Amino acid sequence: MAHLELDDHGNILVAALTGELTLSNATEVRSELERLFARKGVSDVVLDLGAVSFLDSSGLGTLVAASTKARSMGRRLLLFRPTPEAVHTMETAQLTGFFPILDDEEDLLALLPD
Repeated sequence: MAHLELDDHGNILVAALTGELTLSNATEVRSELERLFARKGVSDVVLDLGAVSFLDSSGLGTLVAASTKARSMGRRLLLFRPTPEAVHTMETAQLTGFFPILDDEEDLLALLPD
C-alpha cells in the first residue's frame, strides 16, 4: 500500500510517496495526483520517490498518465530522489528522459520559492 504525505509550498506541492506503486494501488495514486494538479494555483507537483520500495510497470504507467494530465493542464510532475529500482524500471521502459528529475535536496531547494 502506498501513502502520500504532502508538503505545501504555495504553487509547488511536494508529495512524498512511501510503499509500493504497483497495479494494486496505481488507480488510487493517480487519482490523488490528479487532485493535487487540480488545486488552484499549483504549477508543479514534486513526487518524492525516495521511500518507494517497489515500482512496477503499472506504477510507471500511472506516473506517465499523471504527467501527461499535468502537462495538459499547464502543470508539471517532477520526480525527486527516485530509487535505483525506480530508475531501473524507467530505463527498462525507455522513459528516463520523460520526467524531469530532481536528484538531491539542492535541486529541490532551487525549485522552491523563498
